[in-house]
Amino acid sequence: EDIRQFCQVVGNRSETYVEHKDGVVYAPMDFAGRACWPMTCKTILPKIVDGDVLNLVHMSNGFRMVDGAEPLRAGDVVESRARIVEVTNEETGKRSLIRGHVIRDGKPVVEVTTSFFYRGAFTDYAKTFRNVDEQPARLTLQSAKDVAVLRSKEWFVPLEPAAAAGHELHAGAILEFRLASQYRFKSRTVYSKITTAGRVMMQVSTKEYVHVADVAYESGEAYGNPVVEYLRRHGQPIEDSYYFENGGYSVMPGGSEFSSVTHSPGTNVPYSNISSDHNPIHTNAYFADYAELPGTITHGMWTSASTRTFVETFAADNHPERVRAYEVEFVGMVLPNDQLETKLWHVGMKDGRKLIRVETFNQHGDKVLAGMAEVEQPLTGYT
Repeated sequence: EDIRQFCQVVGNRSETYVEHKDGVVYAPMDFAGRACWPMTCKTILPKIVDGDVLNLVHMSNGFRMVDGAEPLRAGDVVESRARIVEVTNEETGKRSLIRGHVIRDGKPVVEVTTSFFYRGAFTDYAKTFRNVDEQPARLTLQSAKDVAVLRSKEWFVPLEPAAAAGHELHAGAILEFRLASQYRFKSRTVYSKITTAGRVMMQVSTKEYVHVADVAYESGEAYGNPVVEYLRRHGQPIEDSYYFENGGYSVMPGGSEFSSVTHSPGTNVPYSNISSDHNPIHTNAYFADYAELPGTITHGMWTSASTRTFVETFAADNHPERVRAYEVEFVGMVLPNDQLETKLWHVGMKDGRKLIRVETFNQHGDKVLAGMAEVEQPLTGYT
């Protein structure tokens, strides 16, 4: 019943989310936001953030299906876990980034990423930080000089067992770096501390990769990360996105029978109830006015879910399971009864998936939402 009500409120009419002959009812990807809402509330209100909730703005949200995981379905017993991965001070306020998972039977199903912004002026840089999974990089050691340069780096720690097994660095070796960093701030542009750690894998004759070294870097006050800069200069990113030179093409069908126009609800109470997001700025005009907003703001999560239905319909050809990732930013406010139009473009590829640029505009032509989706291509058979 919760899934049915959720789909009704956000306007998702996919047959995937109605009861099947076997009794299974799948939940849309956005339903993970409801499942993890208590977790989200805990992460936006800790002392380390120190922001006024009345000045809180939801900036973005995203969902990514874990490889191999089946979608959530009615009857699942789930838990959610998250951590604050970033708190940074910007010119007009403080940004907080949260990343977590909805977990079923001890295994993650959906990764949820969301960010919030506290309007105001903040100078408490000692409390700010950023945790980053660095872009994986591939490095080819072209010569003995390249080998010597890498070995000279204090942060590069070769493993003795790898050397003993005959996996020594050599000219022509292909390495892969997978690193994570934590940045702590002294000011907006200066770091008080940086730590970077991770594994270095080398391709061997069987085309497999073996663990040959670790990265262990720590600095005091700094303006940049020398490990990341070294890989940017000498390596190549892997698992990267490729964008079409011509900007891509629209995936919206022509004809008046197909429409990507909808309207925001006249009242936000139904979405507040089904999502458990009872922030009064969405439902109470007096609170919205007290927070200096132009009216009761439509939930960003409603706009996100409503927009994503068109990704399922037009970019995934009515196969919701092919939408593997979806991340959007809320770039403008949506008010009750606004007319919204969604536009989709196929702009690139990533690991065989289509990259779909997503944008939604209101009746004034103002952009209110922008982001990207990853859509699996259908299987193709040749005879």
